[in-house]
Amino acid sequence: MERVSLGAQARAATGKGWARRARRDGLIPAVLYGRGRTPRPLAVPRKDLVTALHTAGRNALIDLRVAQDGEAQTETVMIEEIQRDHIRREILHVDLHLISLTEALEVSVPVVLSGTPEGVTAGGGVLDQHLREVEVRCLPTQIPDRFTVDVSLLRVGGSLHVSDLRVGEGVEILTPPEEVIAAVVAAAAEEEAAAAPEAEAAAEPEVVGRAAAEGEAPAEEGAKAKAEAKPAKSEKKE
Repeated sequence: MERVSLGAQARAATGKGWARRARRDGLIPAVLYGRGRTPRPLAVPRKDLVTALHTAGRNALIDLRVAQDGEAQTETVMIEEIQRDHIRREILHVDLHLISLTEALEVSVPVVLSGTPEGVTAGGGVLDQHLREVEVRCLPTQIPDRFTVDVSLLRVGGSLHVSDLRVGEGVEILTPPEEVIAAVVAAAAEEEAAAAPEAEAAAEPEVVGRAAAEGEAPAEEGAKAKAEAKPAKSEKKE
């Protein structure tokens, strides 16, 4: 498990106005939670946070140095949640969680496929990845960076399951073992599966003439409003 250092500043200011100014100045609003302590508002340099993510990934152990009143205190933390702009994907807010190196925790670990299946090169099949991450429980120092799965021997109709993953000592996989990670399917079957939802949608009768209730957005506008409203919750924490 990769371990990185990250500096942070304690902050008293909150609110949307402060958050916008902080982002313009290259800072990301953050909150430190956990271990029975009162949530602590912080600000972390955007550049340093992005570098840590690129270097060590989402599950990195972070030695967080918090500066306040001329003094610095170091805490061991992990990233609990990252909130991003839903269009530009820029980081808007990050939640950090205090951890103990001697207490097990549950995290998601990426699954990466390696190789080109025989069923694709020789059988004309299509590789379909069903699962891109699995849940595990282990000590923070034992969290795998990723699970790499070799799919080169898969033929058409073949599949790999969670039970095929090789895990290190002390790592417990919580995702059901029967779940499929990847499979090679015939190209025709893949096309039929992709076309099925379109056919079902076309078969559904159109409802005409329903007026929206007072205060209720039409279906399309309502869906759009919900999608646009999601990033707003990041501002509440600032």
